[in-house]
Amino acid sequence: MAFMNRYKKLGWNTFIIALGSMGSKFMIFLLVPFYTFYLSPAEYGKADILMMTVSILIPIVTLSIADGVFRYTMEKVSKKQVFSSACAILLLAGVILLALTPILQAIPMVQDYYWIFFMLLLVQLWNTLFQQQVRANGKLILYSVSGLLMSGILLIANIIFLKYFHMGVAGYLYANLLAFTFNTVCLFFGAKLYKLFSFRAINKPLLKKMLFYSLPLIPNAILWWIMQVSDRYILTFFLGVAANGLYTVAAKIPSLLSMISSIFFQAWSISAIGDKVKQNDAFFARVFTLFSCLFFVATESIMMIVQPFSRVLFSSAYQDVWSYVPFLLIAVLLSSFSSFLEVSYMVEKKTKQLLFTSLKGGVVNVALALVLIPFIGILGASIATLLGFLVTWLLRMKQTKFFGQLEYKKTFWMSMGLLLAQSIYMSVVASPNWWIQGMFALGLFISQGAVVKQLFATIRLKKSVGGERKAW
Repeated sequence: MAFMNRYKKLGWNTFIIALGSMGSKFMIFLLVPFYTFYLSPAEYGKADILMMTVSILIPIVTLSIADGVFRYTMEKVSKKQVFSSACAILLLAGVILLALTPILQAIPMVQDYYWIFFMLLLVQLWNTLFQQQVRANGKLILYSVSGLLMSGILLIANIIFLKYFHMGVAGYLYANLLAFTFNTVCLFFGAKLYKLFSFRAINKPLLKKMLFYSLPLIPNAILWWIMQVSDRYILTFFLGVAANGLYTVAAKIPSLLSMISSIFFQAWSISAIGDKVKQNDAFFARVFTLFSCLFFVATESIMMIVQPFSRVLFSSAYQDVWSYVPFLLIAVLLSSFSSFLEVSYMVEKKTKQLLFTSLKGGVVNVALALVLIPFIGILGASIATLLGFLVTWLLRMKQTKFFGQLEYKKTFWMSMGLLLAQSIYMSVVASPNWWIQGMFALGLFISQGAVVKQLFATIRLKKSVGGERKAW
């Protein structure tokens, strides 16, 4: 059946991407305890700020052209013209960055590590482009294998630079540079991307179309980044780099959830754009139901183990970070729901509308962080992040008119309420009671289990009668 093929295609793409992404992303999570033993909170905070700065500069410096590459390659436009036109942007960006070096070197935050920071930025610019091109070309096995190999190099490099050479922040940065360089080279030669580049293939009209699509994604990426990491800069300003180091470790725990979301988003965008799936399609609503069930259960599971997990794996300086995690978990949950809906904007090429939802969420996040952090410290950053993502998600739900298509509404909102109540409980009680925790978990697992059972019964019924009707 055609509709079952869509589920199978989405499942296969998710599995292949997960093989590679789970390696690199899960490795980053596993390295957190290692970092807490070999980096002080101040050092970890400094290293994290530098890496986050690289992340936010990528869409600015490249004009988010990699997103344009993915979208237009999926439309069966000439791969050579798409890739070559994007490369022209990156080559120009590299020249401009080099020319601005005397000015950039004077920035206090990066001046001690400027050249490694510069190299990291340059390598990640090309890595982002190559990843999007390889993904759009359908070479998902190469994408995954290179990710797995990258995770191994990241592990070995961190052990050498931090444990044996005691290089601190510099060692952390060198390990990442080595891993990203390998991944970039592997993608370039493995996918034979050099065959796609030609100066003659640069197409100005096509480039204009790609930029028209990608430029609104720059402020969207910045605002998304603001909601994810602006709190760290505000924490550093009010409470110092040590407080940011603690918050960074706390934020790494929900990164398990972010990792799953990122993997699914990559597979979902391939399916949705390739098949031109719209939000009024029953397939769209049904996939969101499965997605939300998975994330509700995953969020609850992490919430249950976060306290003992922190005390066993982290050094003494970091053992109380668990109390900041519950609100961050819900923030990641809402961020994931927002990302799911983002695909519908990409399908319709309505990236400008996407920008406004992120703008309002970003303003709420920063404003609340500035108000709450001076009074309640690190917990204020967690709450601000949650509310910023909540605003963004609600706006996207309204803009896409998805409230009406949401399946099993009562169960959905009940599960959200249970998680929020549990987060408040864990954040205000010094030693949460396991029985109370268990009651929260039992209520959520039973409700989501009922949804999954009913959903699969519906899918089996659809399979037997054939076809997929439009959602109401």
